[in-house]
Amino acid sequence: MSQISPAQQRILKAAAKQPKNDVREHMRDIKSPAIRDKIIESMLKCGLIAEDRNADDVVYVITDAGLEAVGAGRKPAPKTVPQKVEPGEPKGVSKQQIILYLLERSEGATLKQLMNATGWQKHSLHGAMANMKKKLKIAIESTKEKDGERIYRIA
Repeated sequence: MSQISPAQQRILKAAAKQPKNDVREHMRDIKSPAIRDKIIESMLKCGLIAEDRNADDVVYVITDAGLEAVGAGRKPAPKTVPQKVEPGEPKGVSKQQIILYLLERSEGATLKQLMNATGWQKHSLHGAMANMKKKLKIAIESTKEKDGERIYRIA
């Protein structure tokens, strides 16, 4: 499991109990905007939360990896990623393993989720997926949802 700070753990646990899983409400007690921003940035980089834009503002919601990190809604790890490896774990996890982990989930992953989990830009992810198709012989399918967002998953 990835190492998360006590503040991150408290925020994620509290938000996991809410229907919308929005972490902002649980950060109001942190007085310093700089510290709040640093915690958000760190959780985004580790793939524990993701941006979800609504009509007025940016909402930060817990990802599956964030739920797993605090033991809420734990799902078994996919076969290609070792049992103890999760996205955002700093040691021994390659970006390719993180991408494979997200693509093997039944719900797949959006480009935005892959970007948040790896810290890569769109063109880098497209190149990495093309490389996995060619060198690892992995079939990656993409489908366009009603809202126009593309979902990638292993076929």
